[in-house]
Amino acid sequence: MYPPKHFQTSEEEKHKLRALINDNALATLLVSIDEAFPHISHIPFHFEECETSTEAKSKVLIAHVSNKHPLAERLLTQGDVPLSLVFHGEHSYISPHCGSNSNAHNANDNSKGQVVPTWNYAKVHVTGSATAIVDPELKYQQMKISSQHFERDQQRPWQLTEVSDKKIRQMLTAITFFKVHIDSIEGRFKLSQNKPTAVRTQIAEQVARRNKPFLAQQILDM
Repeated sequence: MYPPKHFQTSEEEKHKLRALINDNALATLLVSIDEAFPHISHIPFHFEECETSTEAKSKVLIAHVSNKHPLAERLLTQGDVPLSLVFHGEHSYISPHCGSNSNAHNANDNSKGQVVPTWNYAKVHVTGSATAIVDPELKYQQMKISSQHFERDQQRPWQLTEVSDKKIRQMLTAITFFKVHIDSIEGRFKLSQNKPTAVRTQIAEQVARRNKPFLAQQILDM
């Protein structure tokens, strides 16, 4: 099976998938629009906010697109639309030299070290079915929720009340909000977890020198 088992997330690690999506909202969207190849675009998503359990929240993603986006027309005329999403965590090239000074293995026996170039990365793949949100009041509420979600780390969060009602109506008329009900969610975390601890430490140090401390910590934690 590809990817190898040690690069797939287990049921006990599902929280890592939600965390990656929360921290890396811009997804690559792939959807079939009556062409030989799928349409590809890049759309930010966030999990649905509701008063139900965390498990229920993690099964629905929210986003919006311009009405000129090919997905919008399909949603408003066809109904539910199957699609795929890829969320991208940090990544880095890994050189075989990263472990050249390691004492983890004999200099003449690199069987357990990093002997060929590779690439470490963290990705989440989602497949699901998209449904348009058409009620004007629900669209307004979703615009408010989405703006609050993405403004949450700003020192002075932007509020919808900062623009006129006319401008808000224009924005709502120009975009299509939709929900993605998740059918499957899978992690692809290739973080040298098949290497000995000493080798992973060397790799993490190399990645940290590239100003990617979070990825380095992920490698150490595997």
